[in-house]
Amino acid sequence: MRFLLLLQIFILSSFAIIDVSTVDFGEKPEGFSGSAFGSFQKKRGNTDKDEMEYGGRIQYDTPETITWLQGAVEKDQVSDVPTDDNAFIHLRHIHQLFDPRWAMEFYTQAKKDKFKYLQSRTVYGTGLRYKIADSAQYGKLFMGLSAMGEKNRYTHQDEVYEDEHNYRLSAYLSYTIKMDKNLEFSYLGYYQPKIDNGSDYTTSSTVEMMIHLTQVIDLSYQLEFDYDADPISNVQKKDTRQKLSFVYRFGKDDPLSSYAQNLLKSYRKTSDLNASRRPAIADKGTDSQKSFAGEWVSGDKRFSILEGGEGSLRDASGVYIEKLKWTLVLTEGSKTETAKLVSMRFVDEAGRLLRVENYLWSGDSLVTLSQNSVFFFTRGRFSALNP
Repeated sequence: MRFLLLLQIFILSSFAIIDVSTVDFGEKPEGFSGSAFGSFQKKRGNTDKDEMEYGGRIQYDTPETITWLQGAVEKDQVSDVPTDDNAFIHLRHIHQLFDPRWAMEFYTQAKKDKFKYLQSRTVYGTGLRYKIADSAQYGKLFMGLSAMGEKNRYTHQDEVYEDEHNYRLSAYLSYTIKMDKNLEFSYLGYYQPKIDNGSDYTTSSTVEMMIHLTQVIDLSYQLEFDYDADPISNVQKKDTRQKLSFVYRFGKDDPLSSYAQNLLKSYRKTSDLNASRRPAIADKGTDSQKSFAGEWVSGDKRFSILEGGEGSLRDASGVYIEKLKWTLVLTEGSKTETAKLVSMRFVDEAGRLLRVENYLWSGDSLVTLSQNSVFFFTRGRFSALNP
């Protein structure tokens, strides 16, 4: 029953996620990470309702920079009447300065919201970020201040609104504290007044409670409050929203990304080996050799691999085509990585070298990366045919 309740919450209440927690240098390993979500609901009968929302975030970290792109799309309708139609995309780059507490920020964002008559809102800006506090007991607190350009285009079927081009200051506070191993509280608040008219300002506040359910799945509850001191006519000043969401986070620690990282590393090593043409250093581990030996099939091609480092290439009917000698390539990390390199040297009947091809082997998959085309081989029935 508890599982069914969680499943129902996931299906009916997966709203858009905007990461609220603080972002700091060194928190994540160098490379890509991110999150993704999606919510789709369709009702027919007594209730005629469609809801759709999806989006995500991708981030790249280095020791001195953080860059991320995130966005979301939401469209809802009841009895074929739209009730929500909005979307946004945000790009931000943070670069550490001379002091680890200081950083420069560059950002741009595009947004639309049909029910605020907002055909498009484009902002761009740059400024400074300062780390006020960083404590395991009291959390992390950041303050940011930037100059921001803003261009708004409005649309309404009954009224015509002039486009706006404003310049604003943008100040924010960002706070995150880990209340225990699996529970995290965050706050993000913005204040954005016009530079030439301080009484025309917007504010935005978001509070989030995040529960880390597994290594890659989080449960997030967000409460948002937005205020516009001087909106266009027919648009209210205040907006509030609550969101409950399941979030899948990917990075170097989740199984899917770890497998992709291993493939990428092996591909780079294979490319280097192809370019250099240097003799491969053999990995003579007997367990790996036994695991690789067998029959590999791709369309009308078939490798018959023997444990002793020899084998043959045959057609689908088993007719001999070429003789080969294979070697497991010893590389840094090859003892622990799941994806390994295999070098195959094709020879004629006299043993003269015809060509060298390098392959990427992982479990029951074998991929050639040496040719103009990529061929995928899978394990077939073991063949003890002599080469």
